[in-house]
Amino acid sequence: MSKESLGIRILSPVSKVDETGRLIQAGAEELYCGLLPADWPYVAFSINRRQEPEANFQSFDELKRCIDIAHTHGVLLFLTINEHYYTDKQYPYILDYVERAMAVGVDAFFIADIALLLTLRELSFDVPVHISTGGTTFNSACARFYQSLGANRIILPRYLTPDEIRQIVKKVPGFPFEVFILNSKCYNVDGFCTFHHGLAAVVDKGEAKKYRNACMLPYDIYLSSPIYSDEELARVAPKVSQERQHLWKTTHIDTRPCGACAIYDFQEMGIYSVKIVGRKNSTKKKLVDITFIKNCIDFLNKQKPSREEYIERTQRLYQETYKYPCRSYMCYYPSIKRSWNTLSSSLK
Repeated sequence: MSKESLGIRILSPVSKVDETGRLIQAGAEELYCGLLPADWPYVAFSINRRQEPEANFQSFDELKRCIDIAHTHGVLLFLTINEHYYTDKQYPYILDYVERAMAVGVDAFFIADIALLLTLRELSFDVPVHISTGGTTFNSACARFYQSLGANRIILPRYLTPDEIRQIVKKVPGFPFEVFILNSKCYNVDGFCTFHHGLAAVVDKGEAKKYRNACMLPYDIYLSSPIYSDEELARVAPKVSQERQHLWKTTHIDTRPCGACAIYDFQEMGIYSVKIVGRKNSTKKKLVDITFIKNCIDFLNKQKPSREEYIERTQRLYQETYKYPCRSYMCYYPSIKRSWNTLSSSLK
């Protein structure tokens, strides 16, 4: 079956040269990666919001070898330059970085910063640009705005509902949109986030403490209200802060969130590709994720199930594959599926 006939495409992360061919053989039809060279001079400021070595290629030579393998199989490879902003002093490095990436054959760049997008266009860099989730495309007006700036694809934010996604796609017909499908669900708005993955240390009362992620750093919430007194609000604010932290800690498990039940609707909408998150994941995890999504798409295309049949089959496959039950707080698109109670009863 050709890629064209499959409809929706699978976009997979890649971070090691020797896993490239295996990811493609498993069913990845597009790849994306990060590159953090040794000469990047900013320790606490990543070029792509992931400074972990396992999430990035380490050299342009590695990147080229990966691209050569991908292109041999007819697969495109995209490079992330999706920090939310860059300083003026960083631009000479960034522009040289883009030129070096283009020289080794990168097919497109993931970009979140409008200033960088405009700079590339003003300097006549002939390179496709995909707007990252950090670009916060809330609605069709925003999508058309990016389209007017020359964007070639938009990765829709992970917090949009299927109905909201449907409206955007409907109002910007023919434009390629991409959606998240596996891993790293976050309740925060990525484009408004000023935290940095991995930077999770703080000094509290003279003692250095480390947290699993920067999003878990303690913080205060200050409330105001014309109804309640400042004293009453001061008693409520710590509880609100703790509840928000608990919600984030409960849901932000990188390897479990899933939105595969929505593929039925996404294909009907005309979504171009589904994105698997996890550049720093192991090769084994990446292969399992690709195989799971490919099985879902193959079932949809070959068996032509009803929507209900597709959702039930996908949920069973998820549990068989990952050994975790489906849970509403781990679902990217909970409005798609049936009642969780009904599902739990049917799968016992």
